[in-house]
Amino acid sequence: MKAIIITLLIIGGIGFGLWKVSSDRRAEVLAKNEAIRQARADAVSQERLELFGEAGLDPAITWSDSGLGYIIYEQGTGAKPTPGAEVTFNYVVRLKDGREVDRTKAPIDARIGQMITGVSAGLQQIQGGGRALLFIPPKLGYGSQAFGSIPPDSGLLFEVELVD
Repeated sequence: MKAIIITLLIIGGIGFGLWKVSSDRRAEVLAKNEAIRQARADAVSQERLELFGEAGLDPAITWSDSGLGYIIYEQGTGAKPTPGAEVTFNYVVRLKDGREVDRTKAPIDARIGQMITGVSAGLQQIQGGGRALLFIPPKLGYGSQAFGSIPPDSGLLFEVELVD
């Protein structure tokens, strides 16, 4: 009987030791994963700061998987445009320093999909009559090409208004 009790105590001690090691290892993995997640979040925040200035860190921005950010000021009441749809809209384009680099003088007509990707995708987030601020990274804008007074690799802040 003594031998059985001693054997059970030994097995129990080994089991506890294995559980403790497993628990410690799990805590290490969780801490490492959290550190990786935080490093990625910091890198994304830094990139947004570089592309859009302080405005790019606004918690009101909705970010899509493509990297497009937007704040909807007014959703509008008309139809949402779909790919290929003809739309009429106004815009003002600024760089991260707030400098205005382009604006419409009157509403323009264009087709969704036949303008820079960021504007096409952003206009599809609002309904006719809606207004939004789009945060367009270079890959959804003009990329490494300069365009007029827009330098290469620029993040663009597009204020858009979709006319009914």
